[in-house]
This record gives sequence, structure tokens and C-alpha cells, in this order.
Amino acid sequence: MSLADQSQQSYPTSVQVTVHQARNLRTKGKNGTNDSYAIIQVAKDKFSTAVAEKSVDPVWKEEASFDLPLFHPGNAERCMLYIIVMHRAQVGLDKFLGQAVINLLQLYDNKARKKTEWFKLVDKTGKEDKARGEVLLDIQFMRNNMSASMFDLSMQDKPRSQFTKRKEEPSIHYSHTADNTHCHSRFQRYPTAASQ
Repeated sequence: MSLADQSQQSYPTSVQVTVHQARNLRTKGKNGTNDSYAIIQVAKDKFSTAVAEKSVDPVWKEEASFDLPLFHPGNAERCMLYIIVMHRAQVGLDKFLGQAVINLLQLYDNKARKKTEWFKLVDKTGKEDKARGEVLLDIQFMRNNMSASMFDLSMQDKPRSQFTKRKEEPSIHYSHTADNTHCHSRFQRYPTAASQ
């Protein structure tokens, strides 16, 4: 793929995941209920919801955002979203209830998908061995398109006093390539009372 092709291809720079609720979870707690929570994971980044107590249909309505600096087909293993639903045990280790494993690359390419949808929970190996319930997710892809010119415009035509005049103008450049996002900045010195 040429550089021109890569610049034409637009990939998101982050994903926002909202875990609304789960339904029909397997019960692991006392009295046929769960004290459940969800772990949201992309690559090595994790977020955990609060515990929804005494429910088989917990409601969380919590969101997390994850950067996707290496979001492209050549890096599929780092573009997987895991939603792991657990039961908080009073004693001992928490118990696994199920997980949804979502390929973000495929989801991004599916333009006909609904913004909010139910995903089936499966076992740790990815098999639907027993009914484990479902989780309702809202997955939104975002792209940061800021450029240096946006910063330059904010500095133009503003009156400056002698005390706030800078020796150098700020210089921040953002660039996006198919395999990484880069932020380049140049530090500047501001005049202090001692240096004037």
C-alpha cells in the first residue's frame, strides 16, 4: 500500500464503549442472584464497572474510552474488545459468568450495524457451551482530526500586553499514519521576572 493510499484510508483513533446492562445471566450468588460487574478491556487497558448487587439482569450504564493508536488490519490482536462479566464473591475468588469478544476492525467495517446492540456471552474459550446471557453495549468510534492550524487560529488577533508576550509561538503538530498516531510538540520559554 502506497503512502497516498494510507493517507486516504481513515481509521479511528479511539473507541468509546458504554456497558448499559446484561440480561439472563447464570446465577452464582445466594438466593438465585448475582453481585455482578463488567470488565471492559482493549489490549492491555482495562476498566471495571461498579458492582450491581442481587440481580440476574444488572444495569450499569457506565462508559470507558480507549485509544486505538495501532488500529489497522495488520494489528488485529490489539483491536479486540473484551467484555468480561464476573460475580463478586463474598469469600474467595470472583466467579466468571461469561464474556463477549468483539473484533473492532470487523465492527468498524460493518456500516449497517446498530449503534447499540446485544452481544451473547460465551465461555472462556469462546464457545457457547451453556446459556450465559447477553450484554447491551454502545460502541462508538472516534477520530481526532486536530491540526496545528487550529492552534494557530486561536492565537491570532488577540491583544497582548507586554507581560504576556511570548518569545516563541507554540508549535504543536499532530499526524496520523496507518500504523500509529504521533504528537510532536516544541517547548518554548516564557519570560520570567528574573529574565527581564
